[in-house]
Amino acid sequence: MTHYDGAADSAPAKPLFVVQRYPSQHLVARGIGILFMVGAVVLAATEVIERDPLAYIGVTVWLTTLGGLGAIIFFYALSLGRARILVFDDHLVVRSSRRRARIVPASEIAKLAALMSGRVRGKDADGRTLFETMRVYQGFPEFASWLQEKTPRQWAEMESVGG
Repeated sequence: MTHYDGAADSAPAKPLFVVQRYPSQHLVARGIGILFMVGAVVLAATEVIERDPLAYIGVTVWLTTLGGLGAIIFFYALSLGRARILVFDDHLVVRSSRRRARIVPASEIAKLAALMSGRVRGKDADGRTLFETMRVYQGFPEFASWLQEKTPRQWAEMESVGG
């Protein structure tokens, strides 16, 4: 599988379209993560201001639980925002969360599966997942048309199973 860093080409071609979550989905999660972290700092600061002999316990509890949860939510939302599929005429450039982007030629897509959650997963001949996307993502209708055109047999098999 070829990896793509975007800088290798002097003039990279523009994708036909991009399949990705709507920005509001991960921006809201980032905001919630930041609110949790700010809330943890404020609560920890009030513990210090009160000058209670056990304030360090309160500070530790607030920063580790609420602040830690906020950090987890924030960084998870960052990785959600990076996930996308760039669709070109004969291949895809797939980036899943924190992984490097990889090039997936249309000819490598051996199987398409429609999952109960509204997801569509593409696999190669060895059964490895090449991409996974949801029907509600931005650009999915165009991607579905592209898949029907580039992988008609796999699309028909997926539809016949109940996709």
